[in-house]
Amino acid sequence: MCSRGIFQLKFLQIFYCDYGGSSAKIRLFLPTLIEHPLLNQPKINLQIYMKKNTHPYLNGIYVNGYQKQISLKGLEEDQEIIDRIALLRNSFGQQSVRHAGRKVTTLTPSIQGGWNENLFKTNIYPRHQMEISRSYPPVEVPEPRIVPRDKPIDFYEKRVDPYQQIQKPRLGVKKASNI
Repeated sequence: MCSRGIFQLKFLQIFYCDYGGSSAKIRLFLPTLIEHPLLNQPKINLQIYMKKNTHPYLNGIYVNGYQKQISLKGLEEDQEIIDRIALLRNSFGQQSVRHAGRKVTTLTPSIQGGWNENLFKTNIYPRHQMEISRSYPPVEVPEPRIVPRDKPIDFYEKRVDPYQQIQKPRLGVKKASNI
């Protein structure tokens, strides 16, 4: 990309293999690529390297020293290769901007506004103040009395419930008297 009329791309390096199948399209397109108007600019230095046993790729070196590589593996058409070269030529020499985190930065990040200590303004609205705590007189509780016993308590002794000793009337149908 141009910054003040100067392209940021300084060197464009093309790497390919002389016998690999993924570099076949590059080998056929290379003679016409050199005369392409996209690369016939005095500011861009084109360098072509044959590197054995590798897939083809482009390496762009920018003014600030940043390098960006784009793979050319599996491309079938000439226009795809030209598009990749144009992508390197039209980009700045820096990493992509990460868009993680908050999308919008503002002085007041909430639509309600920012938080401050006097948000409810308790001096203006006294209904927001807490009520005065009330105190109640203490209640006098008598001390528990301890009753002495002459013999120890037997916990295993069977006691009869006094309510079971009361005879309850039987509920039922009364027999009719013979008249």
